[in-house]
Amino acid sequence: MFHTIFYKPMYNALIFILDILPSHDVALAVIVLTTLIKIVLLPLSHKMFITQILQKKIQPIISKIQEEYKDNKQMLGVKMLEVYKEHKLNPFSSLLLMIIQIPIVLALYFVFANGGLPEIILADLYPFVSSVNNIKYVLLGIDFTKANVLVGFVAGLAQYIQIRLSLQNMTPIDPKKPISEMKPEEMMQKQMSFMMKYFIPILIFIASLQVSAAVALYWIVSSIFMIVQELYFRNKYKVELLAVK
Repeated sequence: MFHTIFYKPMYNALIFILDILPSHDVALAVIVLTTLIKIVLLPLSHKMFITQILQKKIQPIISKIQEEYKDNKQMLGVKMLEVYKEHKLNPFSSLLLMIIQIPIVLALYFVFANGGLPEIILADLYPFVSSVNNIKYVLLGIDFTKANVLVGFVAGLAQYIQIRLSLQNMTPIDPKKPISEMKPEEMMQKQMSFMMKYFIPILIFIASLQVSAAVALYWIVSSIFMIVQELYFRNKYKVELLAVK
């Protein structure tokens, strides 16, 4: 099922782009493919950004409910769901974008790991997709069919910048506030922010050393796209953002 739903569409899209690119360059094909994927996912990204604004808007209400029902976890959950429903807010929508990208990354990984490139598997090509000859795998001295430390480092760095930027949309916690005075949800947010800011970029870097540089390039282009997207959304919704600060 994974092969049919994710691998073959990803593989054929990459080969199709390779075919129409005059240089038949793998790295450029990955850049184009990643950009197209991010454009397709743009509506979800936009919805996630709006959700973050709404979450900040209703945070005072949520804090009041958490304080009022701190000794009744069941009622707390019911009341919070009522608030989310009233404001037409799905607290888990931000996770959807991350979940969707997992099979995309895995599919791209298997394209190179299972021999789909450099050798093209004709049996996996759709009838309307042609095979490509003289494919170029090296760009700027980097072989994108193999792991590369520099590309992996840039992937981790780009991910760090993107996450750091996106975390600014979360309700800030006073850095001077003692841990003993923090509420459980504040502690969880602080720990989650730390994990996202440092653990994920390090994980991306380590993973990049185990996969082809083409997969790491996907992470780089994806992060850069999301950084530009974040800055665009911030400018577009700067009035709304100022209102919830």
